[in-house]
Amino acid sequence: MKNALVILAGGKGTRFGHKIPKQFFKFGKSPIINIFLNSINLKPFNVIIICADKKYRKNLRNNSKEIFLNNKIIFSNPGKTRQQSSFNSLKKLSRYGIKNVLIHDAARPLCTNKLINKILLKLKKSDNCIPYIEYNDRQILKSNKKNIKGLNIQTPQGFDYNLIYDAHKKLHKDIFLDDAGLIQKLNHKIFFVKGEKTNIKITYSEDLVYLKLLNNPVIKSGIGYDIHQIDKKTKKGLKLCGVKLPFSKLIGHSDADVGLHAICDSIFGALSMRDIGYHFPNTNKKWKNVDSSVFVTYCKDELLKKGFSIKNLDINIIAEKPKINKYVLQMKKKISKLLNVQDKFISIKATTNEKIGFIGNGEGIAAEAIVMISNEKTY
Repeated sequence: MKNALVILAGGKGTRFGHKIPKQFFKFGKSPIINIFLNSINLKPFNVIIICADKKYRKNLRNNSKEIFLNNKIIFSNPGKTRQQSSFNSLKKLSRYGIKNVLIHDAARPLCTNKLINKILLKLKKSDNCIPYIEYNDRQILKSNKKNIKGLNIQTPQGFDYNLIYDAHKKLHKDIFLDDAGLIQKLNHKIFFVKGEKTNIKITYSEDLVYLKLLNNPVIKSGIGYDIHQIDKKTKKGLKLCGVKLPFSKLIGHSDADVGLHAICDSIFGALSMRDIGYHFPNTNKKWKNVDSSVFVTYCKDELLKKGFSIKNLDINIIAEKPKINKYVLQMKKKISKLLNVQDKFISIKATTNEKIGFIGNGEGIAAEAIVMISNEKTY
């Protein structure tokens, strides 16, 4: 199933009160749009279209170099209205065989991966998904003072591609404030999902204060530890940090990779999610002899769902043998790939137990890991 993301960044932002449109106004060192671009997970999307005026594209590339190394990203030309910009982007997607499309306003930079994943999940069963929020304040109609219940509609809005593209073709002469308005006009059932109050839209200059308040990072840490007995009847089969070593394997329900298990427990700890045994119990035959990379991938997905990323990961292997120095680089690359973290943020060390105890007697190998995670959005 192919997914696409459309980011509408073609607006003039006249109410913002600056010469430059709000989405390209610098907050910190980079444009506001970069807060969103640098925090989203691109993997669910086969194509990403940014609808932006040509004069801003070069600056956008320069401020998001790593993102634009990915050839998924293309540009579309903005129209005179938001609706025309959206239509232009949908036209450009027509040759990609897209099933679902998410359409997002660049002026909402604090949208999280959790909300995006929620919308994509809903689109597996529905042909549209519109996020909303309700405020606690009482709302009234100015005309007759009646009490009303209001839903505040947000983006990204998710659609079956053919549904929203056909709606734009039928209603291209009308004017709507968002894409959901088109299918509502066609009396098509709308499916709602709870949005996020932090997913604010920057409209006026004073709205920048919310970015300062909401973009403050939360930093957490977690510790993990695992130990397994060496199977002295074997001479090979050991797995440490996802890498096979020519040494006696460890005894365990899965592949007994103490390095990856310690990493998982550190992440679970940082997220306050119990431990690896809770999520993957050794009483379940499903996990018998399974590759522990499955567990790490699960942890990575949980980090994304909760809007966190790894800032530093420190791993310590405790064993008399084998010596791991020549395998460290390979281990770092494996972990880097599994967690989608640059290997420069991963440290792997080793120590012995000075011939003392269970490990010192050469009967087992242990590992411990400490992770630091943050929801910080880079810009």
